[in-house]
Amino acid sequence: MQLASFDDHSSSSPRLLRLYASYRLFLSSLLLWLVQFDFAPAYLGSDNPSLFSITATAYIAATLISLPLFYLRRWQPSETALFAMLLVDIIAINLMMVASGGLAGSVGYLLMVTVAASATFLRTQLALSMAAIASFIPVSVSLSEFMLNGADESGVVRSGIFGILLFATAVIFIFLTKRLTMVQALAKSEAQAATRLQHLNDLVINKMLTGIVVFDADFRIEQLNDRASLLLGSVDGEKLLARGDSLSQVPALVNYYRDWKANPYRQLPNYHSPSSDIPLQISFSEVIGDAFNNSIHKKIRDTIMFIEDARTLSQHAQQLKNSSLGQLTSSIAHEVRNPLGAISHAAQLLNESQLPDQDQQLVDVVLRHSTRVDQLVRDILQLSRQKTPQIEITNIYENCQLSKTQLEESRQFENPTIEIDSSAQTVSAPFDSSQLQQVLINLLSNALRHSALETGKPWAEIKFDYQQDMGLPMLKIYDRGSGVASNNRNKIFEPFFTTENQGTGLGLYIARELCEINFATLSYVYRGSSDNYFQIVFSDPAKQLPRNAANEKNRSDH
Repeated sequence: MQLASFDDHSSSSPRLLRLYASYRLFLSSLLLWLVQFDFAPAYLGSDNPSLFSITATAYIAATLISLPLFYLRRWQPSETALFAMLLVDIIAINLMMVASGGLAGSVGYLLMVTVAASATFLRTQLALSMAAIASFIPVSVSLSEFMLNGADESGVVRSGIFGILLFATAVIFIFLTKRLTMVQALAKSEAQAATRLQHLNDLVINKMLTGIVVFDADFRIEQLNDRASLLLGSVDGEKLLARGDSLSQVPALVNYYRDWKANPYRQLPNYHSPSSDIPLQISFSEVIGDAFNNSIHKKIRDTIMFIEDARTLSQHAQQLKNSSLGQLTSSIAHEVRNPLGAISHAAQLLNESQLPDQDQQLVDVVLRHSTRVDQLVRDILQLSRQKTPQIEITNIYENCQLSKTQLEESRQFENPTIEIDSSAQTVSAPFDSSQLQQVLINLLSNALRHSALETGKPWAEIKFDYQQDMGLPMLKIYDRGSGVASNNRNKIFEPFFTTENQGTGLGLYIARELCEINFATLSYVYRGSSDNYFQIVFSDPAKQLPRNAANEKNRSDH
């Protein structure tokens, strides 16, 4: 950025022009008042009182006329108008100086103020021209009196010295004005750069997918981005946190901060906002800066709180876990399946033989449990061989319909009823389509099975909703079963936990793992004996995918 030209004085502060206009009005009024009431006849108009009085009257009239003109131009008149104003001042002061005895009086020194103002408001050439005009009149008068009337030559010397003083005043103020203009231009440039940087900083912080909260020692929030407000959710169900609020409105976060201060190297547990189902990873960092107050230097200590969607970290951890688990389960499956196959084959051969009823029951037990162990091995292999999800914006409603069709065609249930909310046919979210169908089939199978056990008819229902604070799409799966017992609600997603004799206890565990690697959250919501369901909260498309047509489509659907 280039600084403004040093000779461009037309952009002087309107405040300076208002100040000079006030000075002109005060000066012209004072001179007219003094001469009208004859307070200083020995100094003002001593040689020609009438000329002084006429000039003072005309001067105040010109001043009063210029004030509304400058006001209408918002105190930013053209350079021509400024030149005319200052020229009127010089002529008026010179006439009053001549009427008051010339340089022998003190009126002439008022010219120095006008010349200084010219150097401030006008370009260098015009300011020097104004100084030349101001000095030309007294020098001309002194020379004419010396040559025509035989006056003392000391008057010519005084007028010459006075002219030099006027030029010196002009040069000094031109230099000061240039320096001031340069400083102002530099300050303006720096202020614009600082404003741009602040604006860019705000944009970057607000576009970050990590929540940022900056607070001081009194827990007053100095800055936070939109992501932090959304992740933390509302306070007491009323409003989101904002700049200027106190972090103590969320006591749990203050406790997290104190735990971090007590042991900065300890990994803090995930934070669950009361108004959100998203697990959050909280971390802190201290910022030490300098501050000056009345020339007193002091250190300020602020704290930055970083808020991350813990599901992102869970996905990376899950990928590492699957890699290690895959190597282990492959070897276990090989060692288990070979003898299991031999046992199952032998049991099948015995089953084909004519055995007593008691022995036949034992063979049935062997076949049944061999099948269960084989299913368990297959589930573990499926868990360990999970592929990296190909996350894309997928239509949730269409995947629900495909899952429903697969269950109906599998003949696993007799005349199953699966109701799907048709009002949300445009609901989309980032997810691997094949893995989403695997999750839905697992949850719908559980719902159908538990409904059949309770009512004798396999029934399930899928409803859609949006999370209140963050606007994330949600899917809810209902059944007509008896619900999960209170002592089992924290265990249902644990591996190998099951309440059925034939189950492996890996279905819900695998479903939750698939949701996590797709940045979604699977949970069980219990709101009473007649209102409990499994809930999937999908992630924000902008967080997982680059900006493309699919993203734009998803935004337009919302």
